[in-house]
Amino acid sequence: MKIQKGRIIIPKTAGLFALWFSFLGLIAPELSAQKPNILLIMADDLGAENLACYGNTVHQTPVLDRMAAEGARFENAFSTPVCTPTRAMILTGLYPNRTGFLERLDSPLDPEKTNRLPVHLKTFGQVFKEAGYATAIAGKWHLGDFQRHPDQPKSHGFDEYCLWVQYWDGARPSRYFGPHNWENGQYVVHSDDVYGPDYYADFIIDFIERNKDGPFLAYFPMNLIHGPLVPPPGLKALAETAFPDDLKKNERISAHMVTYMDGIVGRLLGTLERLNLAEETLVIFTGDNGTSPGLTNQLGSFHLRGGKRTMNEAGTRVPFIARWPGKVPSGKRESFFTLMDVLPTIASIAKIPLQHKVDGMDLSHNFFNTDGEDRTMFAMAFEGDVYFVRDHRFRLHEDGRFYEIPVSSNKSRYNMEILDPSLHAENRQRLQKHLDAFMKIQQTDPSYTIIPFGTNGDIFKNAQDKRQ
Repeated sequence: MKIQKGRIIIPKTAGLFALWFSFLGLIAPELSAQKPNILLIMADDLGAENLACYGNTVHQTPVLDRMAAEGARFENAFSTPVCTPTRAMILTGLYPNRTGFLERLDSPLDPEKTNRLPVHLKTFGQVFKEAGYATAIAGKWHLGDFQRHPDQPKSHGFDEYCLWVQYWDGARPSRYFGPHNWENGQYVVHSDDVYGPDYYADFIIDFIERNKDGPFLAYFPMNLIHGPLVPPPGLKALAETAFPDDLKKNERISAHMVTYMDGIVGRLLGTLERLNLAEETLVIFTGDNGTSPGLTNQLGSFHLRGGKRTMNEAGTRVPFIARWPGKVPSGKRESFFTLMDVLPTIASIAKIPLQHKVDGMDLSHNFFNTDGEDRTMFAMAFEGDVYFVRDHRFRLHEDGRFYEIPVSSNKSRYNMEILDPSLHAENRQRLQKHLDAFMKIQQTDPSYTIIPFGTNGDIFKNAQDKRQ
């Protein structure tokens, strides 16, 4: 083959195959440069046990069940046990004791305080915006007061936003019917016939439609299914399909909310299909923490009380489903995944090199069933003085509690067995070493430089608080 004056000259003996491969060579760089769209959906107060695909035998979640069947369903995905720390963690890829959001009783997000998510903590909104993505967020922020800090969430990298106002002039408006929103720099009060979760979904759908040529990142931290328990405006008959006669009132309403949430996910997936974007879009669905302790979920004969605000499996285990037709193989994933790993993972999938250090790991190989370094352990902090570190078998708390967590069934997983301190001494000592280092991590500030923490999920090798 010769090239003359910008033209490709193929000898006759090369035949059609040479022509074909030359053509592929010309277009391959353009194809490889295409970046996937990202749609990240996070439900509120939704432990894994709420979804039928995770074993719930009362709730109807056909959309998410199909999404799980077509994509990857992570069996061991974890968050913090409450809203605010998880929202800071998923956005920044940092541990709660590093961001400072531990949901203490004197919460820094109290409306009388002036705190907010610090601008110096880089979010995936900023990472993707800097890489040329259009970015949007709709739903629940819960990381600072808009009245005192109106630059949120634009200062965190989101071009467009439509977020429920948790407080305004000291009042707390509804998150469901008649929501008050912070919409692209405007305080908007909606009438009672507007159902917040639908309105936020419409906002995301409109954003996707206007940015269908991509790439885009749409983050939808939903308000459902957080209390108060308010029946949604549809899908009641579907929700009641498998209700037992003795199902209590609160569980009935909650189940209805779960099914309606599932329907909203269906609207978003349907939008991608209608716009021929399904094969160009990675969709992730997860939850921010465990279910409210006032609710009980049924997994066959096993009844599980919600564990929100507790540091057990029911408080921290959340659903995590990833769907990307033609890219993410279907099936279960047993590997650990924490919501702290979202930022580095989706950045890697989009081929965006991170220019700063995070605590999370790039676990993109788990999505694609390819070789890579798995997370072998993780640690968690809550309420300022509650810590644990966990591997695939054991969990050690700072007060000395030592658990074995078999995952052979839901019942064994959630009924964590406390061990005699004299048992498994070697494993206990190994976890104690990591826990001691983790507890030394302190809140960052603008002058703080995060140091690299080693590999294999062992973030604790060099974990010392250094200020420059």
